[in-house]
Amino acid sequence: MPKLTTARKRLSEVGWLSRQPLQFRENLLGRCEFRTFGRGENLYGLDDPPGGVYGLAEGFVDVLVASGVGSPFLGFIGGPGWWVGEAAAITATHRRADIRARTTTEVLYLPFAEFQKLAAADPRAFRCFAELTIDHMDNALMLASTLAATNTRDRIISTLYRLAGAFREIDDTIKLPCTQSEIAEMAGLSRNSVSPIMGALASEGLVQHGRNRVSYNPVRLGRALNFQNDV
Repeated sequence: MPKLTTARKRLSEVGWLSRQPLQFRENLLGRCEFRTFGRGENLYGLDDPPGGVYGLAEGFVDVLVASGVGSPFLGFIGGPGWWVGEAAAITATHRRADIRARTTTEVLYLPFAEFQKLAAADPRAFRCFAELTIDHMDNALMLASTLAATNTRDRIISTLYRLAGAFREIDDTIKLPCTQSEIAEMAGLSRNSVSPIMGALASEGLVQHGRNRVSYNPVRLGRALNFQNDV
């Protein structure tokens, strides 16, 4: 099966686009280009001029964000089914994050000109893209909630749950190419504080971790967090 066809199928089945009306979904996919990025390549950079929208079909990307006064930090790792770039496309403003391939990454790219044509042709387009913006806002609120938590274990579980992205509600094991130091950065913790908690979670069968990777069932992790908060 050609890679473009495979990417279209994948993005139709998981994540934001899978929840959109069929006609909009088909119109968007028909305007997208297939692109591949090698590890370390930027899809776009912080403060880059406006551009199009990217959907990840395969691989993972780093999302580096900055508050405007601080240095960029790793805020999220996007995986299959994750879309980004609509804010700059809708508002014709500069990019608000640095999106960098963590692994070899296959994406569908909706060019800015095609985004404008789609928006002009389909009156539902802005509502659909607004749902994507809400997804990003929910992610940011989850990050804020995590950083406000005082319990280290809660912070780590919440971070792993957030990183599950489009697979948060899927009762199956997912694998992320992620180190404990990076989990610490995204949870606002020190590396030394994360290691014993990850060890405890592994002993409980909630995570498996090795060199540059972590595996877990996000549904089970979510239940563990809710149970702890209810106690």
